[in-house]
Amino acid sequence: MWREPNRMSQTRKQEKPIINESRLMRTRNIILILIALTLSNSISAQKRWSDIDYVGDGQTGHKLDIYTPDDGQPTHKVVVLIYGSAWFSNNSKTDAFKAYGQQLLDAGFAVVSINHRASTEARFPAQIQDVKAAIRYVRGNGPKYGLDTSFIGITGYSSGGHLSSLAGTTNGVKTRRFGKVKVDIEGNLGQHTKESSRVDAVVDWFGPIDMSRMERCETYKDAKSPEAVLLGCPPAENPDLVRAMNPMSYIDKKDPMFLVIHGDTDPVVPYCQSEYLAKSLKDALRLEDFITVPNGNHGPVTFNANTFQSMVNFFQRQAGMAETKLPQPSALNIRNNEYPRVLQDGRVEFRVKAPTAKKVQIDLGRLYDMAKGADGVWTCTTEPQTEGFHYYFLVVDGVRVADPASESFYGCSMMTSGVEIPYPAEKAERYQLKAEVKHGEVSRVRYQSKVTGQWKNIYVYTPAGYATSGKRYPVLYLQHGGGEDERGWSNQGLTDIILDNLIAEGKAEQMIVAMMDGNSQDFAAELITDGIPLVENRYRTLTTADGRALAGLSMGGIQTLNTSIMHPGLFRYIGVFSSGWFKNPQPFMANSSGEQYYAKLKERPDYYNKQFREFFITMGGKEDIAYENCKAMRERFDEMGIRYTYLETPGGHTWPVWRESLYHFVQRIFK
Repeated sequence: MWREPNRMSQTRKQEKPIINESRLMRTRNIILILIALTLSNSISAQKRWSDIDYVGDGQTGHKLDIYTPDDGQPTHKVVVLIYGSAWFSNNSKTDAFKAYGQQLLDAGFAVVSINHRASTEARFPAQIQDVKAAIRYVRGNGPKYGLDTSFIGITGYSSGGHLSSLAGTTNGVKTRRFGKVKVDIEGNLGQHTKESSRVDAVVDWFGPIDMSRMERCETYKDAKSPEAVLLGCPPAENPDLVRAMNPMSYIDKKDPMFLVIHGDTDPVVPYCQSEYLAKSLKDALRLEDFITVPNGNHGPVTFNANTFQSMVNFFQRQAGMAETKLPQPSALNIRNNEYPRVLQDGRVEFRVKAPTAKKVQIDLGRLYDMAKGADGVWTCTTEPQTEGFHYYFLVVDGVRVADPASESFYGCSMMTSGVEIPYPAEKAERYQLKAEVKHGEVSRVRYQSKVTGQWKNIYVYTPAGYATSGKRYPVLYLQHGGGEDERGWSNQGLTDIILDNLIAEGKAEQMIVAMMDGNSQDFAAELITDGIPLVENRYRTLTTADGRALAGLSMGGIQTLNTSIMHPGLFRYIGVFSSGWFKNPQPFMANSSGEQYYAKLKERPDYYNKQFREFFITMGGKEDIAYENCKAMRERFDEMGIRYTYLETPGGHTWPVWRESLYHFVQRIFK
């Protein structure tokens, strides 16, 4: 990461930068890790040429890769990619392609991902000279690779954003003098020096721009900073050279159009850097848009479906191409399988190779017939799906099986596949791992039930800091639904991520979450005899009703209702998600009509109102299969004067609804 200021170095003149190699490597590695959190490895039909020497000197820093869509078109317009590494790396072109190369391929562009010399082996302006040499090579060899060089866009992230911006604002600039410093921007590398190095559009992802204002947006960084290594001297000692590497020094109205993207909580490159650039570009009428990503980090959150879509559409508009919407592989695909892919509107594309099958279908809430191609590959596209997690099956010649391209989950009483529909940006952060958040742990504990004699599992979440805090924690006992088991809330429900993020934000209290197997003839007995004693003996917990909550979804919601009403002194907080007693008794569930529990409540409504500090009921929309049961139950509660809080979340009887239920419930308990 960019180094915190050394106050001594700002007042003491130094002849040359002090380079701490281990520190530089840490800086580079941290930046690459932050970026890698959101990189994609999906691969679709494409042609590729690797490690092309665009200068002809055999240097690693002078290699590039070319990718073109294998879509039958003879040529494709071009986008050049530049990686971020604080200028330390000379061989990260693959990382740049992983970041957003596939999205550009899917949009119909040829993609050229380039290396450049590292700052530790060549000082500025070597890096921009490399970029321009690569562009000249592309323009000079367009027909060889099927490249339509009438349009060459360029994009980069972090230090790659700096070089991309500099390439854009120095179109046509050979050399430039700043005070006593004359800089050769163009250089003469390679065999195509007569070709133009101009670019036609630029997307800058959180690039450092003005190195004189990198330290808290006010002044230079010190002699050990990445900028110092790039310049070969402390930045403050050579302001003319700092001006020379600033893309804003070259802006004029002949420059290409820019799109600038930056997260407003970037801990590596200050957000103000993009503000400076965007303002200068706007003044010169060279800015199409400046996208600020709320809570965007240095890669994570900032890289998302919406910003990728904005990048693609920007390049398409500048290239005179029709705008398209990007598909993206489901986050639950195994080993970077491209399919299933999720379209921007929530539709899902499936592709299954089954050359001998007679009929293949996808079961995703409803059955979709797949079409067979000549290559034995079956394809289909579903209707739009709601955000979040959904089960699905392959149905091959009538046999329902899990998709080997997807992670498997226990649901619907069998192992199934899962597809994740991306959340909109304003909600996505609830369910995302965040580098800056301290994470708790989920542990599996085996125990032998005293009620059934069977060996069972309980999954237990402990918050960050539990091991060393020494304090006691309240406990939420959280139950899954029918056809699922104790793994559901941890795997499908993202319980640990939801709690980690809310606790970090101060919106939820630190708590332990115990997730039992609810597939039981007498859940209450197993909870009271096995679950609670195990948790309270094994973990540091509060052992009174004030320190206990009970919640569950669907079947687990009925178990929560039954247990809490028959044992009201055990829990202060009750959560019932997508559930409610049936209007009529059901043969598959004892006491499913709830009449004996209604009778208990009716006897002492004031007592139960006092016992339950929070009685939280949530439901999906009218498409939720439990909707009418819950509605009827709430009407009975209203008649008896039972107090509760009700939340209705759009969606059906699905995990997206239950994640939302948990998200809101845990913010209301143990306060």
